[in-house]
Amino acid sequence: MQGGPKRQGSDNLIREIHAQLLEVQRSYRDKIIQELPAPLLTEHNPQADFIPLLSRLSDVILKQLATALQQAPELDITRALELSVEEIRLHRLSPLDNGALHMLLLSAFVPFYSAFACQQANIDLSCWQKGWCPVCGQYPVNGYNRCGDGRRILGCWLCETEWTFSRLVCPVCESQRQDGQLLLTPLGGDRVRRIQVCEDCGHYLKITDCTQASNNCDLQVENALTVNLDILAQRKGYRPASHPLQVQQ
Repeated sequence: MQGGPKRQGSDNLIREIHAQLLEVQRSYRDKIIQELPAPLLTEHNPQADFIPLLSRLSDVILKQLATALQQAPELDITRALELSVEEIRLHRLSPLDNGALHMLLLSAFVPFYSAFACQQANIDLSCWQKGWCPVCGQYPVNGYNRCGDGRRILGCWLCETEWTFSRLVCPVCESQRQDGQLLLTPLGGDRVRRIQVCEDCGHYLKITDCTQASNNCDLQVENALTVNLDILAQRKGYRPASHPLQVQQ
C-alpha cells in the first residue's frame, strides 16, 4: 500500500489497537460458545432469531432490550435495535447519544453472533450465491480478493462469516450490468484498497486486493483501516451495502 511514513505509522497504530480489541472480543466469543445450546439453525435463514440468546442474560436492562427487540416491527437487527434503544430510553442511562449508544450495543452483540456462527460448521457455504450472510442475514460492509485464486470473498460485519461471491454482481440488488459495477480508487493511487459501487442501486463495498499478498486479510481490521473510503463513497452519494433497505425505488 502506498503512502508516506506518517500515514503508514498511523495505519500500524490503528491496526495494533483494533487487533487488541478483536482479541478481547473473540476471546469472549469463545467463552460464549461453551454456554450455547445445541445448534439452532438448520437451514439458511436471513431472519435468524438471536433474541433467546440475549434474553437469558441476567442484567435487567438487557432483558428489557431483548423484549423490545422481539416486539420491534423491524426484522433487521440494526434497525430493530435503533427502535429498541429509543423505546426503553437507554439514552437516559448513558451520556452517549442514541446513535453512539446504538453502535456500542451492536459491537457488544458481535461476540454472541460470531459464537453462534461458529456453531454452524455444518452449513455448506460453497453453494451460497446471495449477497447477504447465510448465517445471520446481514449484508457485508467489505470484502477481499483472495490470495492465490483471486476469488471475491465477502464477510459479515456482525458474525464474521465469510463466503465467496461474484466480482461482477452487486450483493444488494444482484445487478450484473458490467458498466454498472465501478471501482473507485482514492487519491494517492492506492490500488490495494478500493471501493466497488453499483450505479443501479447506489450502494458500495470496500474491497481489499490480497491477490499479491502472502495471506488473506482480517476484514474486521480492514474495516477500521478504511474509514477514509466510507467518507469518500458517502460524499459521492453512495450508501454502504450493509444498509440495503435504504434503496430508493
